[in-house]
Amino acid sequence: MSVNVKKYLSSLETFEKMMSRYDDILDASIKNQIRKEGFCSKTEAHDHLTSLQKEGRTLKIGVIGRVKAGKSSLINALLFDGKEVLPKAATPMTAALTSIGYAEKFRAEVHFFSPDDVAQLKKKAHEYERQVARLITEFKEEHDKRAKEAKRPLPPVTDEILRKRAVRDIGQDGPLASAADLCERMKRTGLDVTELGESRVLETTSQEALNKELNEYVGAGGRLMPFTRELTLGLPIETLKGIEVIDTPGVNDPVKSREQRTYERLKDCNAAFIVSPAGQFLSQQDFELADRLSSREGTQEIYIVASQADTQLHSNVRKESNGVFPEALSKLQQVLVKQAQTALAGVENDVLTRIRSELSNRLIVTSGICETLLLEQGNSADSTASHTLSLLKNNYQDYFTHQDDLMSNLRLLSARDKLQQAVDTVRSKKEQIISQQAQSFIDAQWSTLQKVKEQVLIALDRRRSEVEQGDLAIIEADLGRLKAASANGIAAANNEFLNQAEEVRLKLPVELERVIQRAIDAVDEKSETASGEESETYRAETDGIFSGVARFLGAGGYEQRTRTFATLKPLTVRRALEGFGRLTRNGMKDCATGSLLRWRANLISGLSRQLREAMGDDSVDINRLQGVCRSVVTKMIDLPSVDIPELPAELAKSKKLTGSAVGDYLEAAQAYASVLEKQGYGFIETVKHTVDAIKAKNIGEELLSDLIDEMERLQRLVENKSLTLEKIQRMQAEIREL
Repeated sequence: MSVNVKKYLSSLETFEKMMSRYDDILDASIKNQIRKEGFCSKTEAHDHLTSLQKEGRTLKIGVIGRVKAGKSSLINALLFDGKEVLPKAATPMTAALTSIGYAEKFRAEVHFFSPDDVAQLKKKAHEYERQVARLITEFKEEHDKRAKEAKRPLPPVTDEILRKRAVRDIGQDGPLASAADLCERMKRTGLDVTELGESRVLETTSQEALNKELNEYVGAGGRLMPFTRELTLGLPIETLKGIEVIDTPGVNDPVKSREQRTYERLKDCNAAFIVSPAGQFLSQQDFELADRLSSREGTQEIYIVASQADTQLHSNVRKESNGVFPEALSKLQQVLVKQAQTALAGVENDVLTRIRSELSNRLIVTSGICETLLLEQGNSADSTASHTLSLLKNNYQDYFTHQDDLMSNLRLLSARDKLQQAVDTVRSKKEQIISQQAQSFIDAQWSTLQKVKEQVLIALDRRRSEVEQGDLAIIEADLGRLKAASANGIAAANNEFLNQAEEVRLKLPVELERVIQRAIDAVDEKSETASGEESETYRAETDGIFSGVARFLGAGGYEQRTRTFATLKPLTVRRALEGFGRLTRNGMKDCATGSLLRWRANLISGLSRQLREAMGDDSVDINRLQGVCRSVVTKMIDLPSVDIPELPAELAKSKKLTGSAVGDYLEAAQAYASVLEKQGYGFIETVKHTVDAIKAKNIGEELLSDLIDEMERLQRLVENKSLTLEKIQRMQAEIREL
């Protein structure tokens, strides 16, 4: 049942005022729970809904996807007839968050990183160098061991070679590597971020002049490029009237503030184009983005764009279509639709369920390179574009030889018309889209509010019992003993904490290594089950002089022979590798977090025991102590995500392989599995580093301080027991009436 906006905002305002009014009776656990649920404040909700319902509001279209997915090419096709409007970034991960909209003049507003942002980058860069150094040491030890065992001298390896290998294994587009790259570029400028201010405004009289100035801020060689966080671009172009396009640099950003800003902008999006390379179509990250947009942000209109489609039109697709280009393109569309249907199967998400049923219209197959070729009349000086055209001409001669056919089919493959039609469709449904998004947002927030209400009621029941049974004299005595014994308590707590931390430090890496080994075993098992053999008969010449004579006379000289060749079902291996990737990226973090949460439970028990023993009696309430322990320890658990490379294009196969192709595929699969394995072990080192950092904290002092604060709060409540119980009862009644 949908909730109207007036009722929702009124209830939210009432709830906020109530929480403020009764702040003195709420303990830290209640407030932490409310923050954890993360629903909008009344002001945030009002501003968001006002923005959505604002008369004349522009339609905000998000272009999102992995790095190197082809987002820029898509924007060029959507808005600028394929022309490159923005300078290319130095690397995908250094690209600024960009908003493009209509303005009366050629205008740009550039926002820079803050000093805090730069400090975070330097921290990540340091972690990157630490991982590189660790890998270099491992590789050197490995080389030295092989050199000792080898019968012949091995060629020496230089530090440069070892570093290149380490950098390759870590990945050049991940957050840590990107942070290191940005820091190095900042250093080379000789500038300090504090010299730049927060933002700058650029205004010019032409697109060319604006692009020239923008090169300094977002271009690959721009001096200020490393410092640029966000770009707002205004252009006097008719196609931009009434819309704003938000180009995201990716959501796995090395700079947390920019990543947060990206999520904020995604929340504003009324429609979205999710760009995913056709050769590595709809990864887990793509799916998570689609789910977040539709379920959390309320985005109703989502199109899936299969980019770089030209790379998938050769080999099997060409054979199955007999070189008929329209059939090949149709075949590729069907294959990708099936993949998308599989990826979206079983989702508990109304928007994605609807989109799954409309995939024939919502999945657009496109090629950005063909857009470039189309603009240049098929005469591009770009080597990649020229190679693409050469392949198309060789494999589809009848369709890319004559100029008219060439231009027609390049336009078809660029999908420019389909993309622009999709934008027009979204424009025409603007009011409906915005209305649906607003209602979806309200319904989701209302559901969260109801959940928080129930949690607060439970917490208030606990607080009422605590106050009813509270004896002021006992509390005061306990508080006095707690303060008197705090030094012993701190020492006992820290001792217990360090002992348990050391145990986790020893056991957790072993658990994570088992996770990696299970993943490797799964890949090996799937590779074995996917492998097979097939036999075929063929006609061959028999040996001997009489056989030759027989063949000459047409009277025989041949025999039937059988040969056996290897086969492989690559989809089985690919799924196993994708599972390995998911496990490395998410499963290992889940395993580590689960272990740390178990540690938290053990720590709460151990700390409670040590504190009670240190104080010499049972004066510390176990429930209160556990609540404080839980709050203190939870703040310490913060593990980074594992950055893994995308599945290589040569592994994105589904048709059965035979002969030498089997060995090539399995070799590539093993190489990718080795990279995942190394990333997994890199994460284990990060976990060790995290636990070491946690060990350095003075948990005893923080714990005792928070515990004393909670007991003093309870003391004040029990001193005014009647008034407190009355307030609790009144608050419970108000919540139930809300």
